[in-house]
Amino acid sequence: MLPILLSIEGLYSYQEKQTIDFTELTQAGLFGIFGSVGSGKSSILEAISFVLYGDTERLNKTDKRAYNMMNLKSNQTMIDFEFLNFENRKFRFVAQWKRRKNFDDTTPIERTAYEWKDENWVPMESADGALVTNLSYPNFRRTIIIPQGQFKEFLELKGKDRSEMMKEIFYLNKFDLGPKVGNLQAGNNRKLENLKGALSGFESISSEALGLKQREVEDAKVTLAQTKEDFQVLQQKVQSLQEFKDKRIELDQKEAQFTELNSKKARIQQQEQDLNRYERTSHAFKEPLAFLQSLNNERESLIHRIENFQSIKERQLQEIDVVEREIAEVQYDYLNLNVLRGQAEDYKLIIQIKENNKKEKELETRLIKGTPFVERTKESEVVLNQKLEEAEERLAELKSEKIDTSQLIEMEKWYHLKDSLLQKVGQVQEEIQQLTQEITEEQSQYHKHGYTEDNWGQMTGNELKLIENNFNKLRDQETQLQVQAKLSQFATDLLPGMPCPLCGALDHPEPMVATHVQEELNKIRLNKQELEEQRQSYQSLKEEFAKSSFGLGSKRLRLEQKNIEAENHRRQLEIHISQFNWVGYSSEDDGAFATQKERIKQSEQVTQVLENEIKQLRIDLHKNRENVQKFEKELDNIKAEIAVVQGVSTHSKNSLQHLKYPEFEDLELEEVRRSRLNLDQKIIHIESQYLTLTQKLNTLKTKLAEIAGQYSSAKDQLSSYNQQIKVRQEQLAKLLREFNFADITQVQQIIQRPMPVEQLRRDIQQYYVRLEVLETQINSLRDFLKDKQFSEEDLETSVKLFEFKKEELELQLSLTGGLEKELAQLTLEIGKKEKLLEEFDQLNLRASNLKVLENLFKGNGFVNYVSSIHLRQMCEMANERFHRLTRNQLSLTINDNNEFEVIDYLNNGYKRSVKTLSGGQGFQASLCLALALAENIQSLNKADRNFFFIDEGFGTQDSDSINTVFDTLQYLHHENRVVGIISHVEELKERIPRSVTVVKDSDRGSKIETSWGQ
Repeated sequence: MLPILLSIEGLYSYQEKQTIDFTELTQAGLFGIFGSVGSGKSSILEAISFVLYGDTERLNKTDKRAYNMMNLKSNQTMIDFEFLNFENRKFRFVAQWKRRKNFDDTTPIERTAYEWKDENWVPMESADGALVTNLSYPNFRRTIIIPQGQFKEFLELKGKDRSEMMKEIFYLNKFDLGPKVGNLQAGNNRKLENLKGALSGFESISSEALGLKQREVEDAKVTLAQTKEDFQVLQQKVQSLQEFKDKRIELDQKEAQFTELNSKKARIQQQEQDLNRYERTSHAFKEPLAFLQSLNNERESLIHRIENFQSIKERQLQEIDVVEREIAEVQYDYLNLNVLRGQAEDYKLIIQIKENNKKEKELETRLIKGTPFVERTKESEVVLNQKLEEAEERLAELKSEKIDTSQLIEMEKWYHLKDSLLQKVGQVQEEIQQLTQEITEEQSQYHKHGYTEDNWGQMTGNELKLIENNFNKLRDQETQLQVQAKLSQFATDLLPGMPCPLCGALDHPEPMVATHVQEELNKIRLNKQELEEQRQSYQSLKEEFAKSSFGLGSKRLRLEQKNIEAENHRRQLEIHISQFNWVGYSSEDDGAFATQKERIKQSEQVTQVLENEIKQLRIDLHKNRENVQKFEKELDNIKAEIAVVQGVSTHSKNSLQHLKYPEFEDLELEEVRRSRLNLDQKIIHIESQYLTLTQKLNTLKTKLAEIAGQYSSAKDQLSSYNQQIKVRQEQLAKLLREFNFADITQVQQIIQRPMPVEQLRRDIQQYYVRLEVLETQINSLRDFLKDKQFSEEDLETSVKLFEFKKEELELQLSLTGGLEKELAQLTLEIGKKEKLLEEFDQLNLRASNLKVLENLFKGNGFVNYVSSIHLRQMCEMANERFHRLTRNQLSLTINDNNEFEVIDYLNNGYKRSVKTLSGGQGFQASLCLALALAENIQSLNKADRNFFFIDEGFGTQDSDSINTVFDTLQYLHHENRVVGIISHVEELKERIPRSVTVVKDSDRGSKIETSWGQ
């Protein structure tokens, strides 16, 4: 983070709005904020923390934070802070609240956030500073703004708290893969349990059970065929006996029906006599009576008609005279019509001759073109027949050589499973070799440095102890030499008569003389430097061996699991190979199997090709034969049609009477047609005119003759009616005498009585027909039953046997169908079991791999390990500055609990707690750690520049330490570090290039004064 601008109003001692332009301060790299105690220096840092996170260490939420943070002379508080985050994005955070009418009551604190986009401040959804700084509030206080009294917090944190901080800052939770591994294990275990449960239902499923079930199905099919044959024999016998029984019952029924009908015969005969008498009387009298009545009625109307005919006859004679004169005018032309008609008929024949000649030419052309095509089609039929015979012979040869494929299918499954097992064995063996090679390489690292896997820890520890002892010896020698050098200096400075500054003696008989002390000191320093390098080298080697040892344990565990897995696969492979029992084939080499399989495949392909070829040849041959018949029929039709056309033309020429064909031979057909059309129109006109007049005359004469005839006929008819009436009267008298009737009244009573003659006649006829049919059926049934033996007991026995055999057949059908279904289901279940076993092996392998990962990420061990690496790296970076600040007297180190300790080189390099450091030393250590931590954060966030504040701490340093600290801080400017110092020590101002001073005014509150504005 890099601050840009901060405005404060109404916060603590800041009554009026004060603004700090950090761009002027951060350009210097090192700047200061100075002021007297209580002026409001630390309030600047608190304002930045509060506006970003809404939290402060000075007050908690229960302390009426808004009221207590507001200046007592102000009615509102506002904090406005602009900055660049690690991604160089520009943000603005604002916090503000106001005082209400009640003095100790305020509005809620309102915090808002904005981002600079497209030259505008765009509001953000959240005002949580952690989202843009990637630091929580506690870690922000430890790494960016270190408030007063909290500078040593990171140094003195417990190991667990510091590890949690490192996890958050460096996102180490991404290395906490334990939960993910646990979820994967749980999911994998659930799948394994499900598969175990699923496989428990397949215990009885095996290839032996499949073979047994196949034999059961074959036996059931044989039994079913025999049962079906017996059933059909019994069925025929039962049908024959049942038919004889049915015929016998039918005969009894027919004889009973015949007896019943025969008993009605006398009544039917009497009914027939009554009907005959009615029909004779009606036939004899009904027509004469009706005719006599009709004659009387017509005689009366005829007298009126005769009177009308006389007047109509006179009018018709006048019209006939007019039409006869018109006919005389056209009669000559009409008499010559036969000649014209003869010519028209000849024209018709000539046109027909010409049309037939044209058609004959067309037919001859078609005949010439079609004859060669028929010949070619017949030739292709012969070729197709030859090809078909050859293909059928080849197909018959292939079918005779066909091989049973069921054995090859079983063998293919066996070889496939063997290949799968061999592949698994090979994969596991490769993994074992890889792990063995990796373990050997890891072990070689120990041997390379002269250690073994068992003694590296002890030997490196011994080496480090030896180096530490040598280092301590050199330090003791250095101390003695330094004392000697100091004493020598004292001895050199002694003056006669002056007291010794050490012992106070006035007499100096033998002053000490130190020779070559400085050379010895330089030699010791070089030796110490060499020992330090050796110590760091052994320390790095120890850490490297620790990682390698952890990896070796994990790889040995995986190697053991892989060996077990390989043994299981080999055992499965041996069992599988022992099940190979096919004669003529090898379990080691599938060449014979592949050859046989390829032969069958090629044979099936050739068979399929031949069958398709034969099918197509038969289709082509059938089409060819149809085409030959069709074409030959068409040619015969053309020849017949030519003969017909020629015969018609010859007959037409011979039929010409009035015209000669040679005269018209050169004329076109259309010209002949036009001539005929003109002649036809002339004939029609003459005939139409003459016929119209003749028809009119005939009509008039016909009407006249009709009237005359009707008149004469009417007169004759009147005479006839009189004669007929007389004859009919005499006829009726004669009939009365013949039928013994007294008068005509008795006859009319019989005739007029209603009687359904047709219905009665049909009923009588149907009676005699039914009687005759029954007699015929009875005779037929008697002939059928004659000379045949039948026993009801035999029928019942046969029926029972048939029903029993039917039930047996249905049971056998059900049994066979059930066995076939069981066979299909068993085949399906075997396939499922194989898939489940394969999936189970994969999941089991995955479980062993996940177990290795579980051991690796168990608890927070791996995260803590990574955290400790980051912490040690940061400690090494901090020591680069801490050595310089402490003049190589102190260095920081990390113990096994990830807590900081101090190595005191002035006290034989012994370790002690950081809490034993003085205030100045603690400030130096904290500063070095803060710089190292900031350096890591800058690298992690890939920020161009990094920034942090230091509040107090310089009052604890002496002048030499301050010089060293300042040299360090100024050097940071070259590393793109920006450091702000907050202090009340006035003499520091002179050493800071840019600064602001907080001045507290009793009336107007705290004011900000800049060094560059003065």
